[in-house]
Amino acid sequence: MKNLSLYLVLAATIFSTSCTKDNNSSNSNSSSRPKTYTEDVRSSIIGNSLTTYDLTYDAKDRLTAIAAIPAPPSINFVYTYTSANTVTMDLYQGGILDIHEILWLNSSSYLDTTFQYDNTGDTTTEKYIYNGNKQVIQENIYDYSTSGTSLYSMTTYSYDNLGNVITSVDNLGNTISYSYYTNLPNNLNLGQTFLPQPINFIKTEILNANGTIETVNHYYTFDSNNRLIEDSTYTAEVDLIAIKSYLLNFWSTFSNCI
Repeated sequence: MKNLSLYLVLAATIFSTSCTKDNNSSNSNSSSRPKTYTEDVRSSIIGNSLTTYDLTYDAKDRLTAIAAIPAPPSINFVYTYTSANTVTMDLYQGGILDIHEILWLNSSSYLDTTFQYDNTGDTTTEKYIYNGNKQVIQENIYDYSTSGTSLYSMTTYSYDNLGNVITSVDNLGNTISYSYYTNLPNNLNLGQTFLPQPINFIKTEILNANGTIETVNHYYTFDSNNRLIEDSTYTAEVDLIAIKSYLLNFWSTFSNCI
């Protein structure tokens, strides 16, 4: 099954040594839409890769495309807003449609249900369940086959008093625990308004897969207007460094790092 879960987290990281910033200093709540996004992954185990994507938005600041450059894109995500409560996502690889997904939104305009099929004929559905605070507390993924429908995976989420996810646990017992820079409000705006976002920037992610533990440490760089321009992560257990860089639509001057 080639499921494209909307809550997959890229576990990639780096040390930032070019400059330092006091983690107790405050970050403003300004936000800007990135024009490009670059993923720089370095690992002695899985190898190295460097990919830059163009991000496109509509007049309502909603994300409409993520396309690898240079053209023609090897990977291209296309989002279409077909109605007030329906979005479609098409993933093209090498110009060929690989995954088509329909997303239905709830009365709060957050993701409620998805239906997805890929070019191999696999079909899946995702269902998101919310609490009274409009926070996702459960994600169910169902697999379809000729023999019927079956629950493929179930993940539950818990939150701190600020509204950040602090744990996720799936039906296999795999867990992810999160900590945050509580003085750094999340001001990254990717135009995916249908997805609930963390309140603060993530500090650490601790992944426990049946006793195998990996710790992902996040380090952030901001421009002089306190807008995020780089999220670097480091995972020692798998010798994985990843740098996610954002070129904003507006000017950036000298940067601050934490």
